[in-house]
Amino acid sequence: MRAVAALVEGRGREEVAAMFKVSLKAVDGWWAKWLVGGREALTARPRGKRVGEHQVLTEAEQAALRQAVLDHRPCELGLSGQLWTRGQVGALIAKLYRVRLTEPGVGKYLRRWGLSFQRPDKRAVEQDPQAVRQWLEET
Repeated sequence: MRAVAALVEGRGREEVAAMFKVSLKAVDGWWAKWLVGGREALTARPRGKRVGEHQVLTEAEQAALRQAVLDHRPCELGLSGQLWTRGQVGALIAKLYRVRLTEPGVGKYLRRWGLSFQRPDKRAVEQDPQAVRQWLEET
């Protein structure tokens, strides 16, 4: 913006380039944008894809998969194992929708769905410490 303001004030292209330590090509590009769109054309815009743009799975498919992961174990849906992993979720996606995703890609969907990596407890929740201590002492 300041470079274009300097050009509008009447300074030369070479002087503006030297003042802002940029190339003549950069100054010419800014000036061309200014002439076409004014101040609006020079404002910075977010780069890259918008969130959710170009997703392989539709919102309905994602909702169905999330619910399946929450309500069932992999073995109940024809997969091996008792615990969900990114690989297992990827296998379910491939089975249902014939789409193969990488494990990091599956991880992005899981994070988007609010699901995070969980480790199983080292001991059972329903374990009775008194019964364990008695078993250890007697056996």
